[in-house]
Amino acid sequence: MSVSIASSIVSLHEPGRDALPAYVRALEAGWSPNTMRNVAPEQLAAIAADPDAFVAGLNQRGGTIRLHDGSEVARLPDMIRWIIATDRPERPFVGSINLRWQEDESGKPVTELPPHVLGHVGYTILPQHAGRGYASAALAAVLAEARTVGLPFLKITCDVANAASRRIIEKAGGRFVESFVAPLYGPEERLMYRIDLQS
Repeated sequence: MSVSIASSIVSLHEPGRDALPAYVRALEAGWSPNTMRNVAPEQLAAIAADPDAFVAGLNQRGGTIRLHDGSEVARLPDMIRWIIATDRPERPFVGSINLRWQEDESGKPVTELPPHVLGHVGYTILPQHAGRGYASAALAAVLAEARTVGLPFLKITCDVANAASRRIIEKAGGRFVESFVAPLYGPEERLMYRIDLQS
């Protein structure tokens, strides 16, 4: 499934076999869809073993995920989207973005997040495609998906030194909330932003 945003330079796609070769090339080049740890080797092994199962696993709900410290936790409800550039004739795969949230017992989304989750949204662009507006366009598209889910706002974080990410978040309407340290991820200071979704 793709999400089309008017005048956007990207489309967002559920992980699928059509873009899998480009995804594999990105992993082989050293890119990781996880900004907290390099998951490229394990993903490449999983794709080599069973590409259909790998793709299905990205799109399914439930299961567990492994954190950077090796511990496993329950996977939150989420949407993983592969970012395809539409402003170039070859329509290259340029990165990924995901939206995650918690639900109450009735299945209604709630805005609280567990300590191991820094924010509702995570994204990463392949280095060779950085600086072309793809992350900004992808984040705008994900905000539309978050409204569909029913979230009233998103928390999104970035490292203090990541000026490019700060600009992307602020362009999407992010309002600075606080600086904080997440002990699970080390002593580095991070910035928390909030993006309101209700008009």
